[in-house]
Formats: sequence, structure tokens, C-alpha cells
Amino acid sequence: MELTLEESLVYPQQTTRGATQIPELKFDKLLEGLTRLVPRFQFRLPPYFINNARALSTLEGIAKSLDPSFNVLQILYPYALNLLITNPSRSPVVDATLQSLLRSRITGRIQRKKLVALLEDSALLSGFRKRRVVRDVMRTPEGKRIVGRIVGEELNHRFTGGRVFRSRSRRRKDELRTQSVYYQYLNL
Repeated sequence: MELTLEESLVYPQQTTRGATQIPELKFDKLLEGLTRLVPRFQFRLPPYFINNARALSTLEGIAKSLDPSFNVLQILYPYALNLLITNPSRSPVVDATLQSLLRSRITGRIQRKKLVALLEDSALLSGFRKRRVVRDVMRTPEGKRIVGRIVGEELNHRFTGGRVFRSRSRRRKDELRTQSVYYQYLNL
């Protein structure tokens, strides 16, 4: 499995000022590796899987012949980040994935550095300013919930030393306050 990933993903040599390195996906190598793994681990693939995979491989080849610098992951990464941050399906798996990306394994607290890196990656890859990314996230119900959790946890830790503290106020006023604190927290 590791060999398949090593063959399928090629990482760039240099990066731009701390930006996340997006590897290039060699789709044909990935498909080849998967076909080796299927019989070994007795996966059951739907009959259309191979046809779809071949079609994607062909489309990638056409795109690369037109633009040699084409990287399918550069197209998919911003979309995946958006789905991860907004979680429109409210999937517990997506939420757990986001939490594992943001939280410290030792303390369980959200790490500002990881949050800012995720925000910067999203802004860089989407071409939008960080404030716009935050505003777009805040417009989704799941985004509000996640940002509220982040801000609530930070305020709780700062003002109560980690003890549980919750207050109820008007919804819109809280949303504006949360957004303002979140901007200050990220130094925007």
C-alpha cells in the first residue's frame, strides 16, 4: 500500500513561503496499484469502478497533453478543503477529520497555528482573501457551529481556565460577536 502511494504521489521540490505542498497525482500509477491490491485484500468493487477510473485516467492524460503543468489535486484540494470546513452533509466522519487536523494530540485543544494554516491554504488555493474565506464559512450552518465551538473553547480557556462556561444571548448579536472575536483571534 505504501509503495502504491509513493508511486502515485510526487511532491514538488520547492514551496512558496510555508504553503502546503500539493503533490501531483499519477492517476495511472494509482490505478495500477489499486488493481494489484484488489485481489490481495479481496475488495469488492462495483462493476463501473474500473470504467470510471480509466475514464479519469484518460481525461487526466488529455489535460496533461494540453497543459503539462496540470495537477488534478490542485483542482480537487480547494474543493475538498471547502467540504471539510463547511461539512454540508453534517457527516461525523468529516467532523472528526477536521477536529483531528485542528486539535493537539496531547492537550485536545484547537491549535491556532493549525487553524491559521488551514485558513491560509484555503485562501491561497481559492484565490480569496482570508476574511472572505472566514465570511463564507460563517454563512453555512456547519461553519457557524465550528467557528462557535472554536471561539467558545478559546474564550472558555482564557476566562475560566478551562471550566465549562456558557451563556445565552440573542442569536444575531452572538454571531456578530463570535465573528469579531474570531477575526481578532486570527489577527485579520
